[in-house]
Amino acid sequence: MNFRTAIDRSATVGALRTKRVFDLDTFATTYGGVAISTNREGSTLYRQGEPADSMFYLQSGQVQITVVSSHGKEGILGVLTPGDWCGEGSLLGNRHRVATALCLSDSVAARVDRGSIIRAIRQNPSVAEFFIGLALKKMVRLRENLISQLFDPSEARLARALLMLVQHGRTGANADNVIRNVDQEGLAQMIGTTRSRVNHFMNKFRRLGYIDYEGGTIFVHGSLANIAFQEGSSPATDDGIAVAC
Repeated sequence: MNFRTAIDRSATVGALRTKRVFDLDTFATTYGGVAISTNREGSTLYRQGEPADSMFYLQSGQVQITVVSSHGKEGILGVLTPGDWCGEGSLLGNRHRVATALCLSDSVAARVDRGSIIRAIRQNPSVAEFFIGLALKKMVRLRENLISQLFDPSEARLARALLMLVQHGRTGANADNVIRNVDQEGLAQMIGTTRSRVNHFMNKFRRLGYIDYEGGTIFVHGSLANIAFQEGSSPATDDGIAVAC
């Protein structure tokens, strides 16, 4: 089984700079257990508490990962875009989903059975390398997000979150650094601050020319890195804010 390889130009170091693109058709033909679904905006791929028996590979659209505490408080953990995976907790021993995957827009996703992935990992070193790399990258992002939450000021955390949401620097030639379907309340939940603080910093970023607004769309310029990665801030990774879900 072959994986097409593309060099990632982000700040991720070492082997994590190589982003491997999952060959879904070959996997489905070889191992089975793949089902493609078209999901309308507002529908869910899975809900917190449901059995964790599969992973999902997002082919188009946007998916938001949220979690609700035992006291009913909801938090947004991240926003996924095409090429991202969710539900990897099923491979880590979780019997139930620890989060909810909600479609922010019409989306196409491939559901891949846990059993098929486990079988492929055991039989094919290339598949095992891919999923091990996926898990390691999630761990790196989780660590960096935790460090940022502990030590970075909220202004830097917001700038970093905006850059990661547009996956700044992933393709180099891609200038379409656009965020859709994420409002200021959602950004506040992501970085652990209030909506009023987010509004204050968003106005500041726009005044400085780091971002632009048009309707519900945010245009992010690379110069925002001046705030996100100022001295003392933790480095960025190549994908969006992540959590094992």
